[in-house]
Amino acid sequence: MKLRLATALAASLFAATGAMAQTTAPAAGNPLQPRVVRPAPAPTPAQAAPAAPAQAAPAKPARQRSAAQLANDDRMRKCGAEWRANKPALTAQGQTWRKFNVDCRARLKAAGQ
Repeated sequence: MKLRLATALAASLFAATGAMAQTTAPAAGNPLQPRVVRPAPAPTPAQAAPAAPAQAAPAKPARQRSAAQLANDDRMRKCGAEWRANKPALTAQGQTWRKFNVDCRARLKAAGQ
């Protein structure tokens, strides 16, 4: 029994080391192995010219923005301009852009802008 086990163990070790010795190419993702860089093959004339598509798909028209989205865009622009104009004073008060933006948009929306 012990002899069979030792023989099987020796055979598996021999097979594993033999298989490892036969591999010569480095692993693709191993940064410790040197990388072999080969130049790309020159394209053939058929590959060089791109084939024209048989039929181009029609462009999908952009969806129109709603009035609420457009109003929000205007508020964002106004708040951005206000932040840039008063940034030193606002940051000295402990304001951040995110907090200021939320407060500014709520204030402008309440004012009807």
